[in-house]
Amino acid sequence: MPRCLLILISASALAFAGHGGEAEPSILWKWANFGLLVLGIGYMIGKHAPAFFKGQDEAIQSDLREAAEMKASAEAKTAEIEKRLATLNTEIETLRASASKELQAEKQRVENETAASMAKLEAHAAQEIESATKNAMAELKSYSAKLALEQAEAKIRASITPASETQLIDGFLKRLN
Repeated sequence: MPRCLLILISASALAFAGHGGEAEPSILWKWANFGLLVLGIGYMIGKHAPAFFKGQDEAIQSDLREAAEMKASAEAKTAEIEKRLATLNTEIETLRASASKELQAEKQRVENETAASMAKLEAHAAQEIESATKNAMAELKSYSAKLALEQAEAKIRASITPASETQLIDGFLKRLN
């Protein structure tokens, strides 16, 4: 490439020298300038383009690797979430069954406690009734005895005359002596 550049520069110098300093440059001079411009631009592109495109290529490759990693991570997370969703119904059913068993056990416990409390209340009520019955019977006997005594006293008072009263007192005194 430097040889071509050297040749082009020489040719343009010759064309300029052959031109003789005219005001209007010749067509050869124009082609030489154009060639020089094309070679300069080509040289600059050839020198700097590979590094530029290599950097772009590396950036694109890096972005592609990063995107692939992100995709793999997202797919792994999606698989994990799908797995958890698949087992979620099973977990819900397990929890429902467990809650149902606990509810049934609690219901049975409450029923047992209620039955035990009812039995205690019935036993206590039976004792209260028995005690009240005994008290009522004792009161009834006492009242009956009192009535019997009052009736007996009334009959005795009705049947005792002053003469029989004196006779009873005398008999009692004789027995005491």
